[in-house]
Amino acid sequence: MLGNGDIRSIVDQRLQEDFETNSVWKAVETAMACVSPKSNKRPNTSQVVTELKECLTAELARTNQSRLTDSTSSTEIFSSTNLTSEHGPLAR
Repeated sequence: MLGNGDIRSIVDQRLQEDFETNSVWKAVETAMACVSPKSNKRPNTSQVVTELKECLTAELARTNQSRLTDSTSSTEIFSSTNLTSEHGPLAR
């Protein structure tokens, strides 16, 4: 799928193709880097957050939701999103 450049086949169909293709590719590439067999090839958490913020910024710009207020940036929106989990990491 991805090898053929078919990003639409892995995106949730409920989005009805209403997404920024470049931001989805960036998110997928980030995810793929996170599962690299070699630890030195995996991005650190800060790099992942930065990449995902860029994806969010592109999507917000596309949908014009970045105009929520004149003083709210997409970074502030992302930062205020609850990214915590009730469950901690599981032992491997």
